Amino acid sequence: MKRVTMLLAAGLLLLAAAALPTIRAGAQQPVVTDDDLDQMITSAKTPAEHEAIAAFYEQQAANAKQKADLHRRTAETYRKMRIHKPAYMAEMCDGIAAMWDKIAADNSKLAKEHQEMAKAAAPPGQ
Repeated sequence: MKRVTMLLAAGLLLLAAAALPTIRAGAQQPVVTDDDLDQMITSAKTPAEHEAIAAFYEQQAANAKQKADLHRRTAETYRKMRIHKPAYMAEMCDGIAAMWDKIAADNSKLAKEHQEMAKAAAPPGQ
């Protein structure tokens, strides 16, 4: 019985040791937030760090596209209402949508640049 327990313990220890590099690799994936973006940009040296920054900017671009779409729909709503006084609400929404479109495009460009930086930071042969 003692031998079976020892073999079982050794097997579990071996399994844990084999899983440790996988756990460490998963734990090292950086996540960029609004609060640490500046610090991440300043210290980024590895492909993973630049990819994390690129992912942050891709998410920012997606959010901006959603806001632009919202304001385009709102502009159409105002147009259908045919408001009589010259409030220019639809035109204001058009302008806001255009602003969010530009923000989305700029965030996409920033993401692309960090993807290029990630490739440049990769060791030769990868």
